Amino acid sequence: MFTDHHIRHFKEQLQKAILICREHCLYNATKWATEILDGIPESILSTDPDFTRKPENQNVLTTPDIQPLTATEFDKYQRAQVLFEQSQFDNVAAVLKGYTSPKLRFLRLYATYLAGEKHKEEATQDILGPTENWSKPNEALDRIDEELRPLENELDAFNLYLYGIVLYKREMEQEAAAVLLRSVKMYEYNWSAWMQLGALASTKNQYYDLKQRLDAEMPASVVKNLFFARLALEIHLPPHVFWEIMQPLEIHFKDSIYIKSQLAMAFYNALEYDKAEELFDQIRQENPFRLDDMDVYSNLLYLQGSREKLSVLAHECIQIDQYQPETCCIVANYHSATGEIAESVKYFKRSLKLNRSYHLAWTLLGHDYIELKNTNAAIECYNRAIQINSRDYRAWYGLGQAQEMLEQPEYALYYFHKAAELRPDDSRMWKALGGCYTALQQDEKALECYERAAEFDL
Repeated sequence: MFTDHHIRHFKEQLQKAILICREHCLYNATKWATEILDGIPESILSTDPDFTRKPENQNVLTTPDIQPLTATEFDKYQRAQVLFEQSQFDNVAAVLKGYTSPKLRFLRLYATYLAGEKHKEEATQDILGPTENWSKPNEALDRIDEELRPLENELDAFNLYLYGIVLYKREMEQEAAAVLLRSVKMYEYNWSAWMQLGALASTKNQYYDLKQRLDAEMPASVVKNLFFARLALEIHLPPHVFWEIMQPLEIHFKDSIYIKSQLAMAFYNALEYDKAEELFDQIRQENPFRLDDMDVYSNLLYLQGSREKLSVLAHECIQIDQYQPETCCIVANYHSATGEIAESVKYFKRSLKLNRSYHLAWTLLGHDYIELKNTNAAIECYNRAIQINSRDYRAWYGLGQAQEMLEQPEYALYYFHKAAELRPDDSRMWKALGGCYTALQQDEKALECYERAAEFDL
């Protein structure tokens, strides 16, 4: 249980984190911190009109001088930061070439990594086309690894975070997990490091092992609890796991748009669509220009048959930013709801051109190909979704459906089992398994599955 004292301390650390993460050009981590900070009750915040002028508040208004820079390094840093904001990643790396102070090393190598990702995306724009090279690697990974590996024991939290990304991308998952754990323990307010660590936990056992360890090592960490609440949703743990962590936090951050979004996602995952829709509507009303999680909201509206609301959402998101992957996904969902599958496919592909790692778009594109009875394309889309996020039960379920269409129930069985492992409380998974066992004339197992499905339909 967190007291107001804990929350006040957390508030001060968030205020510092916004500055520190922004200095390191970690914009997602910065945005997350602002959304949490913005939800802290006003009773805990200072009402002093001269708050930003008081000397005693300077510790949260300026970053601590943890890593001092020379005058030359500071000038280079300022130039590099501006270039970073303009997504000129190759230019950032060139400006900082040869500089090895921790902050400048991080910015140089992080820019190198992002430039590699950008070049990889540019070379693979033909989605499912003849010239597409889906497996093209980020050619910068080896260079970054060569520089950071010898320094592993000397790296600060941010360079450890980057090194963890490189190890993850090179499929060295155990090493990546160890490095990322060091990073979050060294500096716990880099939300991006937590998200990367979460990508390595895909099973219930991994979740509880990690939670047991960090509960012991970071017992009073609010960030850690926010992370485990989110991870419980992402790996589809029973709803009570999420609520046991989130309810004490919700008391202190009830106005946070991030917390409200997590609650809406929890209701959505639990198939409590009316409650989820109510919360998403509230989020839209309070922050109509926020695109985060609106793709999930569009899925919800699709499932609810709310075609008119889905049309309004798609139109409003286009007005906000038509070139965001989430916007294209929402528009695709609208066309899918109206039966315009060809238009839907076009917009899902457009979304993927903007973000090749958008696993939800790959899964939904697979659903469209199922509708078009193009099983080969559907299977390819589902496989790509799983490569990006093996916890996406919808992709596993889709692969099972595709195999059923190919009249291969023995293969469908494997995929439906994977989906049921991820969603053991979802009757749809057990009905699908029951259908496979029936097709394979294994009636006893089919009956067991149908009985399981009936339990969850009650």
